[in-house]
Amino acid sequence: MNHRERVLATLNHREPDRVPRSAGLTPPVVEEFRRRTGHDDPATYWDWDFGHVGFRRPDPLPDLKARFGKYFAKHDFECILDWDIADYPPEWGVATRSAHMWHFAAPVAPMADFTSVEQLNDYPFPDYMNEWRHDHLEADVQRVKEAGYPACGGVGWIFQTAWTLRTREQLFVDFYDNPEFATALLDRITAIRKAQGIRLAEAGVDTLALADDIGTQQSMIMSPAMWRRWIKPRMKEVIDAVRRVNPNLHFRYHSDGVLTPVIPDLIEIGVTSLITVQPECMDVFEIKRRFGDQLCLEGTIGCQSELMLGTPDDVWRMIKEQCEGLKPGGGFIASPANGVEPDIPWENLVAMFDALDKYGYY
Repeated sequence: MNHRERVLATLNHREPDRVPRSAGLTPPVVEEFRRRTGHDDPATYWDWDFGHVGFRRPDPLPDLKARFGKYFAKHDFECILDWDIADYPPEWGVATRSAHMWHFAAPVAPMADFTSVEQLNDYPFPDYMNEWRHDHLEADVQRVKEAGYPACGGVGWIFQTAWTLRTREQLFVDFYDNPEFATALLDRITAIRKAQGIRLAEAGVDTLALADDIGTQQSMIMSPAMWRRWIKPRMKEVIDAVRRVNPNLHFRYHSDGVLTPVIPDLIEIGVTSLITVQPECMDVFEIKRRFGDQLCLEGTIGCQSELMLGTPDDVWRMIKEQCEGLKPGGGFIASPANGVEPDIPWENLVAMFDALDKYGYY
């Protein structure tokens, strides 16, 4: 099988030749990879199985300080609104400031002090269909598929976009005290995400990723009832609109932390793969037993357990156990539960892929 055949078989709950694999390496780990191996591309070196397409940045780039500067009067402009270093979407006007370590950054919310829907309506939201170039998408999808990879697109966040614009605390206050504002904000974001998803489906992507961190390692960030009130119907709106373009598209959903209370809801609205099933807070084997005939499981390799704290032998044992328990019937894609940070020993990262070479074949 080539990469695309392998991934699509897995997503359709058929057993491929081997478990598909991928990883997200943070910038310091990519540098360590290059130093250790002498190679430039981890995806080729470790035989990862995914190809990606997406919207380009505007060309020329807008002057974000001129466009959004009035929203950040309280902040030091020297640390924000740089396209080259921003971790948060600058096209939405969310500024980035340095955080406490490594590459980490924190958002500076431009709507933190908004008091009215009128201010929201005047805000310059991004227009991906006009400002952003997307005429390349069909050619990029064809190129990725011809290279033997699945063409994977993504539309980003709904809930997280809302709180990075508003601050998380203020958004939760809005849910109770200013529901008109929360409704208008989430509806505006949803319409943009829906337009992005439709465009990617028209271009022929095989999978579409949606993401919103709604879990901590103890519980969900919000109650399941609140998630069902504010987020679920909007995710469904995006999925339904995209599925009208391509009924066979696979929807891959990412959230860190505990998702168990809403997994049946995610299945109900059309999610076909969980990009992260974090083993430090969910039993991956129990999730497989309960939902494995309806969901593909990804991101089951914990970044806070064996991969970070164990020895290479521990990593080998963990990969063996996961392959034995999660491979049957397809529906298992091997990947770390989150980005691989510098506190994960290089030897353990190597052990993970070496163990997949041994135990990942059917």
